[in-house]
Amino acid sequence: MRKIVLALCILMVLAITGCGGDKGVNETGYSDEPLIDREGNKLDSADAGRLYESAREFLVDGDPDRALRLYAEVQARFPFSPYAAQAEMESVAAHYKAQEYEAAVSAADRFIKQRPRNAHIDYIYYIRGLSNYDRNDPGLLGGDPDKRDTRFLKQAFTDFNLLVENYPQSVYRKDAQLHMVEIRNRLAEFEINVAEYYLRRRAYVAASRRADSVIQRYQGSDSVPRALEIMEESYAKLGLSDLAEDARAILQASYPNYVLHRDEFYRQRAGETPRYALPAMDSPASEGEVIDSDADSDATQAQ
Repeated sequence: MRKIVLALCILMVLAITGCGGDKGVNETGYSDEPLIDREGNKLDSADAGRLYESAREFLVDGDPDRALRLYAEVQARFPFSPYAAQAEMESVAAHYKAQEYEAAVSAADRFIKQRPRNAHIDYIYYIRGLSNYDRNDPGLLGGDPDKRDTRFLKQAFTDFNLLVENYPQSVYRKDAQLHMVEIRNRLAEFEINVAEYYLRRRAYVAASRRADSVIQRYQGSDSVPRALEIMEESYAKLGLSDLAEDARAILQASYPNYVLHRDEFYRQRAGETPRYALPAMDSPASEGEVIDSDADSDATQAQ
């Protein structure tokens, strides 16, 4: 009997501790402090419209944390009002602006699942793409994130691609396409970095296969010429002279300006000041256009 009483006492202590841990937090998961608008006016008894407008003002003014609190109140207190869906949608943007990328993706997924026919669903795909794109950051490890992990970039590409294919009239389509081009180049460069590593380790079969994957999967990216060079060198080291010559012939025929302006290409890719404007790598061989630095300087001063 004493053991039962002791067990009940322990359960009561745990329950009290659990309640204490939630002190100051309401059912929305946010602080239970009084709700206020930008001017400091209390919103505890405000209707859905006023809560929503106050949340949007905070979002526009660059305070996404306060906006999220009010958006959550709209959804919790007025789930069937016309403002609930709008608050849910703008919460996705608020999480993104607060750099809470994982939360933004989760909120976007919920919105897409619950409201797939919403008139602004293209915006949700766009924000989800941006969130996954920005999740590929250095984090605590530092350095270039593309050299460690590219899964978020690949997911961002998928998000943008869904937007481009399914919503051709979307105002976000053009920017999504630009992001897709950049992501393709970054993913191709990641594969090239791996191929370069194998090349340095004299793992020529692995290097040639990785370079070939760039050509097969990222045709049109600016890493393809280097992939052909790696294939040529790897095949030559393996004694496969015919394949090496084929790779060299394709490089010269398809990317004549890469061969002609290789040094300047990599100077500019490394972020150094351009000596001249590079012609398109896959256009007929031509001289680069000299950049008139004096003229650029004059134009800058005139502005």
